[in-house]
Amino acid sequence: MKERIVQIIESEHITSGKFALTIGTQPSVISHILNGRNKPSMEIIQKILETFPAINPDWLILGFGTMYRPSSGSGQTTLFDMQGPVSKRSDTNVPPNPGKEAKAISKDEPAATSNSTLPQLPHVKSIKKITVYYSDMTFEEFVPSNTIS
Repeated sequence: MKERIVQIIESEHITSGKFALTIGTQPSVISHILNGRNKPSMEIIQKILETFPAINPDWLILGFGTMYRPSSGSGQTTLFDMQGPVSKRSDTNVPPNPGKEAKAISKDEPAATSNSTLPQLPHVKSIKKITVYYSDMTFEEFVPSNTIS
């Protein structure tokens, strides 16, 4: 696996120290791995795969397949190429109409009549900000101009 980590570092055109900081670990941890003193822990493998989502986990862990995951043809992995949920956040506790108490409806209670005030609208999500992170450790933030505060 050491050789594959070296390949990632070379492919990204960064030093081992910058690689360590990029994945969120101490440079000494990567140095020990590259010198053969230690084997990469599962935590290090996970950090590599989270930081570089285009890396094929089968290749990194087992040495099977190609270095990069198959992509949509552009050579770069997009959010749409990733498998599984992007966010583990759950909105199950958000009421259908924020700001108003959710009213429990029993099966014996009649449906809303035409003289009710306003229909219940589903919770509408909107984009507040999009942040794009680049491999050179820079980022850009995009905020829609029609954002309602």
